[in-house]
Amino acid sequence: MYSKESVERALQLFIRLLEKGETDEKDRDLVFAYKEDPAAQEIVAQMIEKEAGIKILGVGDKLYVTPHLDNRVFGYTNDELRVKLGLRSDNVPMGLKLYLCYFVILATLAMFYNSEDMNTKVRQYVPIEELEQYITEKLHMLGTGDYGQYLSAEHEFNFATVAEHWHSMPAFDETLTNQRAGHKARVSYILKVWGFLEEEGLAKVAVDAEIHPTDKLDHMVRKYYAHQKRKDELLSLIQQKEIFYA
Repeated sequence: MYSKESVERALQLFIRLLEKGETDEKDRDLVFAYKEDPAAQEIVAQMIEKEAGIKILGVGDKLYVTPHLDNRVFGYTNDELRVKLGLRSDNVPMGLKLYLCYFVILATLAMFYNSEDMNTKVRQYVPIEELEQYITEKLHMLGTGDYGQYLSAEHEFNFATVAEHWHSMPAFDETLTNQRAGHKARVSYILKVWGFLEEEGLAKVAVDAEIHPTDKLDHMVRKYYAHQKRKDELLSLIQQKEIFYA
């Protein structure tokens, strides 16, 4: 039987994290009380996380909340993400556009956490030109040749169509001074995704030229996603062509 105080602490923390996604200096007393209360921690781990489909992560004096991958309440549906990313409905299938956005996220993570165990950050920032070149190279690998055909069959997904669309766009839209406002260039895709990551508190974008991971992203990768089998499988697609020939 849990005490009234422990239940209140667990619920207060849950509500605070739902409101802001993470704790801050104003929540120091609440976080301290929660960390000193094993019963409150048990309520969060055994009941709230399980029933709400979330994970609460803590490092130092800070706590974060992140939804499970299949969470449809606290996460985003494809339609909601399309709106948040500002993707237009035109003659390009929306599913293809969303896949490219997911791929940009995956490639960004791969560049930051491209270590043997996918658990160690190997750099402090990524320039946008370097990421654009990296994505272009990896999509060419995924969408062409024997390896591309193997992947398309293995994962029942047409990687060639995605690669085709990416390569059909210029790196930059020379008619725009604000590349983030564009819809027809590779860098515009990247900046839309980076803007989403920044809004979620996972990254900081410097003058639309480079991206820096936040502590929140570091903690999420190391404590939550680091040993997820699906993440490792996805990262393997863009990191090593050799798996096809092994």
